[in-house]
Amino acid sequence: MSSKLFKNIGFLTLSQAANYVLPLITIPYITRIVGPEKYGLIEFATVAMLYFSAVVIYGFNTTATRKIAEQSDNLKKVSTVFSTVVFTRILLFLLVTVLFVVCLLFVPEFKQQQKVMLFAYPIVLGWALYPDFLFQGLQKLQIVAVANFSVKTIAAIFIFILLRDAEDFYLVLGINAAAQILVGFFTLVYAFKAVNGLTFITPKVRAIKATLKNGFYVFLSHFFTRIYTFGSIVFLGFMLTERELGYFAAGMKLIIVGQSFMFLPLFGALFPYLTKLYKQNRNQYMVEFKRALWVMIFLTVGASVMLILFSSFFINLVFGEAYLGVQPYFRIMVPILIFSAISHFSMQQGLIILKKDKRYLGIIVAAGLISLALNFVVIPTFRLEGAAWVKLGVDSFIAAVGMFYFIRAWKSSAVQPS
Repeated sequence: MSSKLFKNIGFLTLSQAANYVLPLITIPYITRIVGPEKYGLIEFATVAMLYFSAVVIYGFNTTATRKIAEQSDNLKKVSTVFSTVVFTRILLFLLVTVLFVVCLLFVPEFKQQQKVMLFAYPIVLGWALYPDFLFQGLQKLQIVAVANFSVKTIAAIFIFILLRDAEDFYLVLGINAAAQILVGFFTLVYAFKAVNGLTFITPKVRAIKATLKNGFYVFLSHFFTRIYTFGSIVFLGFMLTERELGYFAAGMKLIIVGQSFMFLPLFGALFPYLTKLYKQNRNQYMVEFKRALWVMIFLTVGASVMLILFSSFFINLVFGEAYLGVQPYFRIMVPILIFSAISHFSMQQGLIILKKDKRYLGIIVAAGLISLALNFVVIPTFRLEGAAWVKLGVDSFIAAVGMFYFIRAWKSSAVQPS
């Protein structure tokens, strides 16, 4: 692998440290101040915003990144893609804002926690402004990493300063939202300085329609990914007590932090690299693919063993003694890290690069629907244990089916024009 790739992985690791490691510094403080019930509400609101954000992001951090990586030497085309995506994201933000208002008026859980939801919602605007696809496609990631890390560090400081009582738990959401807006705005403005010659070109209506059409399959896949990843928390928020929600959210937080810290930097840096490599040299693409996959399997197996053996230590360290009730359910979910490594490579670094977007979508939609059905049936009877087994089962399904179709697509592409 090239030194530039390793640098980009390092920069994205720094960026993800801001998103997921810094919160691990603040979470022990937050969870001990607010308690499991209020922490459950924080996570419920956060997950709700993830669904609104999924519409705004619309998969452009995959489709637009891929297009910019393929046309990185043509600045005019890069400017066109950049402008169209930014403009489209703003339009989508306006659309989901209307939907958010409807939810505040008619969804009981939103009405009951209206103040919490209002403090959380601005984070969606932050994601609308964030031009991550541009820097990932051009493999210019250092400014994103530094800006993200700096602003999130400031956010962490403000959480320590302002959060003093359990009833002020909504401030956590507001501070995180403000931080995301600052990151989005700063990197959007800096893009014109970091990329010489980058200009904003007013997009035509047909260009916006084409961009939405081209990204539709990946958007659906990202949306359903959030359904199977976070659906349990939504169902728990509707069906079980706030304390049970807080327990499960704590266990899921450790799993998701591990997944995000391992896979998002790798995806952001490795995806444009492998995309270009596949176009230039198929055989070398597979060599690098296998090498990175086995490294990740080795790391996730090691991490899983440690988390299972010392689960009580990690839960107590991060969340506090009040959250030890999640330990048996957390142990059930730990192997998700291994399955995630397999599914990440077979799906994002495999099927997407081979441009099998429809197949990718089919697997994700199936997983989302399976997750919805199982959670609806299992959680009322088996509660937290049922939610944990559903989460593990769905992730193992994606890993197995994803690898099967990647291998089949690879063999097929060897005898057909790619």
